[in-house]
Amino acid sequence: MRDESEREDHGKLFVTSRCCGAATCRNFAPELLGEVATAGAVRDGHRLAVLPGSYEDGAFTGVLRQPHSEEDLIAARTAVAACPVGAIKLLRGASRVRRGALGSPWRGYPRPIEDNVWIVGPPSMKNIGATTYFIERDGGGVLIDPPRPSEALFRWLADHGGVRWLFLTHRDHAHHHAEIAARFPDCRRLIGAADVNLRENSFLATTGDVEIKLGSELRPCTLEGQPLSEAEARQAELVVLPQPGHTAGSICLLYRGRFLFTGDHLAWSRVLGHIVAFRVQCWEDWERQTHSVRYLAAAAEAGWLRFTWILPGHGEWQRLPSDGSAAETAAALRRTVEWMERQPKGHMRAIHWTPFIMARLKPKSALGRLVRAIGRGSDLWVLPRDVWSSLPAHDRRRLEAAVRRLRVLGTVVLAIAALIVWFVGRR
Repeated sequence: MRDESEREDHGKLFVTSRCCGAATCRNFAPELLGEVATAGAVRDGHRLAVLPGSYEDGAFTGVLRQPHSEEDLIAARTAVAACPVGAIKLLRGASRVRRGALGSPWRGYPRPIEDNVWIVGPPSMKNIGATTYFIERDGGGVLIDPPRPSEALFRWLADHGGVRWLFLTHRDHAHHHAEIAARFPDCRRLIGAADVNLRENSFLATTGDVEIKLGSELRPCTLEGQPLSEAEARQAELVVLPQPGHTAGSICLLYRGRFLFTGDHLAWSRVLGHIVAFRVQCWEDWERQTHSVRYLAAAAEAGWLRFTWILPGHGEWQRLPSDGSAAETAAALRRTVEWMERQPKGHMRAIHWTPFIMARLKPKSALGRLVRAIGRGSDLWVLPRDVWSSLPAHDRRRLEAAVRRLRVLGTVVLAIAALIVWFVGRR
């Protein structure tokens, strides 16, 4: 076997500070890209060997190793294409492989995960690059969150039985649902009632015309919203599980007791080695989300809930390192609950997230320059202290100093404003 230094150079990956933690890229190149350990994980002794210098300060993803084969190059191109904010760069290497000859980064998609469950691509950037899945079934399949529509995709879906159900995990992944429904007239759409949006904007699609609107009560139900007993849920092919917390109407879908489609509710962390939730991007309420996961753990302990695969919209998917029994599922979820209970309560407010994400996406704007000037190159300080332990490893003193500088700046601005008002009043 050749030494790493002798492997052919197929380019170099680099993650910029635009990275905002969507983490979908890692699923398409898991051997190349990995999670940058959070401050809390580093404090507890957890690390993943991302390469020093392979990512900019504050990025949530780093490079585990560089591409050294054509297969790696193909995976890297897909990961780059999957990033919703264009945070990953792939520099050309010495290899003579012509990238144009490789075709579309999504040439190999849709791709089967296991049995009749598929990963669909490409994702929609309007849905923040959320990963889409398809369950192929007789009588019409189930599409979990809409991908980017195209004629090629519609033909593929039609060739694989069409779309009978469109499962919208939550409000952030609902763009294009009307286009899917228009192409497949028999399609029935469902969403959590608390996530219905009646006025479309850049971030949220209007979903008032979705046929099935589900409540947020923690109990299993059918795709039509009919309650299921525990005995019925144990035997059912498809079970809807309302899981409010990330958003008020978040819902998960369990298929055959093996595949749990979670939207942005739960995902896998390779750094921690267990299922996690996103404290940074918790829009509704962390305590409520913890309560929802606690319900799942109780359901597994009762014996009617089990799964082998966790398949999120954002974050890493994973085939769990267990036998998929209810007991193993309960143990995995209890570990998640214990971890969630150690995290600070609350939720992410727009007053914090909006300047953070705008500074990331437009670093050369006036806001981006101001945020980084106050943070001496960092924008992490904009986010509230209760999520600092969930951010990529950082110097806490640096963030605290930035907050102090903001307070001084605010005091100066207020003092100047007061002087102006006083001066005008004297005239």
